[in-house]
Amino acid sequence: MNNQLQNNYALAIETLLRQSIGLEANSIGSRVIAGAVDQRRIRLGLTDLQAYYTYLQTNLFELEELTEAVVVPETWFFRDREPFNYLGKHLKTEWLTAPYTKIFNILSAPCATGEEPYSIAITLLEAGLATTSFRIEALDISKAALAKARKAIYSHNSFRGEDNSFRDHYFQLTPGGYQLSEAIATTVNFRQGNLLDMGLSSHQEFYDVIFCRNVLIYFDAIARARTIEYLHYLLKPKGLLFVGHSETGSISTCSKFTPIRHPLAFAYQKVSRANPLEPPLYLPPPPKITTHHPPLLPKTSKKNVGLDSQLKPILEPILEPIKNNLKSVLIKARDLADQGHLEAAISLCETYLQQNRTSAEAHHLLGELHQAQGYLEQAELNFEKAIYLNPHLEEALVHLALIKEQQGDRTRAAVIWQRVQRLQK
Repeated sequence: MNNQLQNNYALAIETLLRQSIGLEANSIGSRVIAGAVDQRRIRLGLTDLQAYYTYLQTNLFELEELTEAVVVPETWFFRDREPFNYLGKHLKTEWLTAPYTKIFNILSAPCATGEEPYSIAITLLEAGLATTSFRIEALDISKAALAKARKAIYSHNSFRGEDNSFRDHYFQLTPGGYQLSEAIATTVNFRQGNLLDMGLSSHQEFYDVIFCRNVLIYFDAIARARTIEYLHYLLKPKGLLFVGHSETGSISTCSKFTPIRHPLAFAYQKVSRANPLEPPLYLPPPPKITTHHPPLLPKTSKKNVGLDSQLKPILEPILEPIKNNLKSVLIKARDLADQGHLEAAISLCETYLQQNRTSAEAHHLLGELHQAQGYLEQAELNFEKAIYLNPHLEEALVHLALIKEQQGDRTRAAVIWQRVQRLQK
């Protein structure tokens, strides 16, 4: 198969992922997607991308498997403490002081491997709610992540905060890891679901609080806007929406939410008085494709999945001796960048991210390289991902603030500079 046809099939697969789960390929990188596709293709014994694309169109199970391969949950207990601190404060000062009793409903979506909804449950109990006074729904597209969440057994990697005293109270150390107490585990109802295809009905549950953190950064603009509309619909009047730091820009421009003045909570309150009579419109399901050939795609500036012919003489001598020592890839990438070989450095970073997708350092370096090329939107995505993976990465925050200033968004830049100042104290 020639390179152009192979690239067309690769882009067609990215299109299917965007249609089905809203994934913006640039948010994780085309090389990461290509690596996941190759793993699935080889496991199925298929010879090329055309065969895999044909199989993917006719097999919904395989689309789920590919989704599992590209979605890597990265979370831990009480990640970014302030959202949970504000939730506890909100319960004590507003909800528990209400003159009537009701059930407090919370949605955690996506919930990944369960650390976030279980952190919410602990917060509610410590704020004074009985287990019969709240319901927590936890939604994720990944069956593997949900299976781990239901087991509720975690390793040291799930406890990364400075204060893990809660672990001694709510977990028991077992040979398999830290087992969450049954009293907490049974308060969360896990289910598989796609934020873009929720099957809304007249009996849809509404929520007092929704945690939807660090997923919008992976969506394309259309999926992001419609998801925000959907979350607004699901919230009760004056309900709270918690998002990730990198996603506040998408919410702050929406007139249907007002920000909560609590540092680092990244919380917004629904401003409308009632839910609309009809749910908002959502992305349609992926279209049925009757041909076994990829659709004609417009020319794009996106890099080819394979190595560019001009980069091969630079990259092949580097990749061969270090293919079993991935950490050195980033060192070589920085050296290439210093020598002015930006495209080669970018290619090495993307190679590294195929095997180390949760590396904040690699995303940060990739952001610097794209920024040096003048690709500010791509650089912004990389810096936001680096901050998502490491909220204390000061250099990425500085770069992001400078980009916002260059784009004329001084309000957003000021918020980021304030966060930088807090880290420096």
